[in-house]
Amino acid sequence: MANLDPAATLHRDLVHAGIPIVGVGGPPWVVSYDPSATQAQIDQGNSMAASFDGKGRQARLLTAIYNDVRVLTTAQLGRVWADIAAAVPEAPRKYLADAGPNAAALFVMDWVVYVQAPTGAQLTAARNNIIAQFVQDNPLYLVTPSFDSTITVYGDEAPP
Repeated sequence: MANLDPAATLHRDLVHAGIPIVGVGGPPWVVSYDPSATQAQIDQGNSMAASFDGKGRQARLLTAIYNDVRVLTTAQLGRVWADIAAAVPEAPRKYLADAGPNAAALFVMDWVVYVQAPTGAQLTAARNNIIAQFVQDNPLYLVTPSFDSTITVYGDEAPP
């Protein structure tokens, strides 16, 4: 994941929240909304812009993400795996459609899981590795996802 400047970070966060926007400018932060945006979406977007910390984002270390993934409950991990390993139009598993810096490593880990076929703790570790790499490339993937709103694992962070 490339580092994001503040405007790109706010833009990404608004799009992730499902708010139809045209662009973001500032500071002070001003959001240009798509004509399809409802008043509720505009109010939510304005609130997000007003509370935005004004910082860009940088990738978190894979170790930190892995450790956050590792402590998810068995049920949470099951829901994450069901989503991330599901087929998408571009690939047999969602994580294989990743185009970020971890794409090659994800293909190797896919080989480990599906060809080497580890079991038990080794399989869990391999899956957690895949999840962590995918989250680093898609930093909002596990931030209150639709399949389990109790999960919050960021793939990026504000620089110090």
